[in-house]
Amino acid sequence: MPLEISPTPDTIIRILMEFKGLDEPIDVKEQKLETPKREGFVVVEWGGSKLD
Repeated sequence: MPLEISPTPDTIIRILMEFKGLDEPIDVKEQKLETPKREGFVVVEWGGSKLD
């Protein structure tokens, strides 16, 4: 998804989550996520979609 911001941010953090309901529990491996440094002008975008 294109994103245009002026002036240009020093840091951009974009999160997109997709999810759906389940009939039964499942095992999921823990993700290893790196925390980005927030320096200068920071833009954070959160979004999500429910899948049917």
